[in-house]
Amino acid sequence: MEKLRIVNLKKNYGNFEAVHDVSFELHRGECIGILGINGAGKSSILKMIYSATSITSGAVFIDGKDITENRAESKSKLGIVTQDDMLDSTLTVLENLIAHGICYDISKQDVQKRALELLKFVNLEGHQNKKIGELSGGMRRRVSLARALLNNPEIIILDEPTVGLDIQSRNIIWDKLQELKDRGIAIIITSHYMNEIEKLSDRILIIHSGIVSAEGTVSDLFVLHKQNNLEDLFLKLTKSNREEERYNE
Repeated sequence: MEKLRIVNLKKNYGNFEAVHDVSFELHRGECIGILGINGAGKSSILKMIYSATSITSGAVFIDGKDITENRAESKSKLGIVTQDDMLDSTLTVLENLIAHGICYDISKQDVQKRALELLKFVNLEGHQNKKIGELSGGMRRRVSLARALLNNPEIIILDEPTVGLDIQSRNIIWDKLQELKDRGIAIIITSHYMNEIEKLSDRILIIHSGIVSAEGTVSDLFVLHKQNNLEDLFLKLTKSNREEERYNE
């Protein structure tokens, strides 16, 4: 059975419809990459999945259970890496992780052990006593990833996890995400880096104006739309949609 199922999801902000009738499934050990221009609705979809914003209509199911009826259980199965890392710059790396773990009712002793294991996993062993302000951007993002894993999530949601990072830092995070996939963890990722999406994703969704313009494996979409790289495919689909919108105005 799928780990996550999205059914006819819609999100309105006043009279503006940010997400329109989006449906997809995510399975164990699978990564779905979501592409879209700024304002396409990507972040709104993610926020509805992890209950940071309300669902206008439609439903989100985790392990077959509606998240609105099983909110606490659903949240316990998710790990979240948002665009803004929300790390407390007045605390050390370890203190940030412990504070987050306590929110999941993990004992201080257990969360400290788990935090140190995760810092080793993200190649930050020995940095636990540094203040957040002492870290590079890439190191901060790895702390955010470690924090997202504290509760042993079955699904990880990453919204632009490597934006602004150098290629070396991005590759470290890519390698760690691949390791998590190999362990059976399901992943949703949004990114503006085409090579990131192509490297990590088993399937991609291209979102434009709140609608799924395309869904499938990269190779299948290349054949279907007669393209041979992801950037050209993305530009073709989003350009055609914009032209249709202007025509219909």
